[in-house]
Amino acid sequence: MNVGYICKRGIVTVDISGTLDEAARLMREHHVGALVVTADTPEGPRVHGVITDRDLVIDVLARGLDAADVEIGELVSQRIVSVSAEDDVSSAISAMRKAGVRRLLVTNGEQRLIGIVSFDDLLEACASEIDGLANVIRSGIERETAHTSTVPPPLSPSLRIPATGTAGWGNVIA
Repeated sequence: MNVGYICKRGIVTVDISGTLDEAARLMREHHVGALVVTADTPEGPRVHGVITDRDLVIDVLARGLDAADVEIGELVSQRIVSVSAEDDVSSAISAMRKAGVRRLLVTNGEQRLIGIVSFDDLLEACASEIDGLANVIRSGIERETAHTSTVPPPLSPSLRIPATGTAGWGNVIA
């Protein structure tokens, strides 16, 4: 499964000169945990980074800063981590691990932003694959039992277990 299939295409952006209050309001309004930070250039808006709900909590609230006084540009990391829409899930997981991030920007063949993939998105995709494997096992068992239902079950051998508190083999279960 490729990343382009599972990424979220609804990208919410915020200007680099906005405040962290504005970023928090946008996250709440759009029910997202990350915003793509953009900056205007002569060629049009360009991606400048990503700001996450975790950034707001750890870098602002935990330090007692006032979110209304801090510009997004003061907090956003300029290191952009992305994967191609054609990359597979394991490549995205590897990129997250190497960069120490929980979200990746997803680009198309022209290096244009088309979505964001989160840790949760990847976890859901992996869980779906594992569920598919479990269904393979279940369907194999069902197929086998449907063909062998006329065969009587094997007889259970007599199992001997030691009597409680003794080293002998006095009890026999049949």
